[in-house]
Amino acid sequence: MPFDNLRNTKIERLSLPLLTLFTFLSLVFAVFIPLFGVAGVIFLPVPVTLLVLSGRVRDSIICAVIACAVFFYFDYVMAPIIAILIVVISFIYKNSIRKDKRKLYTIACIFLSFCGALLLYFIITSLVNKVNYISEVVKNYNAYIDQVFSSEFILKYSDLMPVDRSQLEIILNQTRDILKFIIYIIPGILISLIALVSFMNYIATNAVLIRYGFNIKPFESFKNWDIPWYYCWGVITGLILILIPYGGQNLNKILDIAGFNLLAVFCPLYLILGISVLWGVMDKFKVSLIWRIIIFLLLSLFLSFTVLILSFIGLIDIWFNFRRLERKQLA
Repeated sequence: MPFDNLRNTKIERLSLPLLTLFTFLSLVFAVFIPLFGVAGVIFLPVPVTLLVLSGRVRDSIICAVIACAVFFYFDYVMAPIIAILIVVISFIYKNSIRKDKRKLYTIACIFLSFCGALLLYFIITSLVNKVNYISEVVKNYNAYIDQVFSSEFILKYSDLMPVDRSQLEIILNQTRDILKFIIYIIPGILISLIALVSFMNYIATNAVLIRYGFNIKPFESFKNWDIPWYYCWGVITGLILILIPYGGQNLNKILDIAGFNLLAVFCPLYLILGISVLWGVMDKFKVSLIWRIIIFLLLSLFLSFTVLILSFIGLIDIWFNFRRLERKQLA
């Protein structure tokens, strides 16, 4: 529907206190619920977006500020940044609907908004505390790992394990080195997580806006999801950087960090694509919903193996095209 006709929709009847409460609860869920709190982040900008699309810009700012005001007590830097982020995302949707932008353009803008907010938080926190926030996090993390693995509690019960003390120390040192290395992959993990949140926010917002008469561009059916073939070079490059030895321990570490970060970004894409391939195949053979659920539950029992296989299936689907999708020929 034309953007100029928004005032004729039932969206104007939405209650500001109710939308503010929903925004506040989403923020509480995002901050205080481990893992599943990501759902709160996904729905966080939706109420303010509804207000902006109805032309109630002042109310949208009030909604964002009041919902985040309570969190000044917990983090006076993060609270205003979240309020600004919510308003920015709402105007991204307004611009996309008004100018009929492509869905990937909208998701990319949301993704950059989340990244910008996170970067702004790091910069302001570093300036306020007069320290490098990222280096402090890395230092504290490494100190915590050293403290855990030097704990007498672990070594005290080494006699109960089917290995001698020297073997146990070797295992602990290797595990400690792996855990210390993981923090260097956080950038890639954050990129994947922010991309997922941006994508899911678009889907959630799309589902809400359709109810209020907005023709925001929807995604295709899950069984037909696809990504450009050249994305495979991200995975290939990551594997090359990790598997091929280079001269010098420091150079190897730098290239390993780069390789694992590339895999952290691109492998989740092929995991989702692999699930889409499996879903498309089951749809082709008309597998009932209950059997699909049972199959995925069984696969979840072997999670590590399932993730590896589905990612591999998503990758080779570029060449085998299991779902017989219409694609451009590989260059």
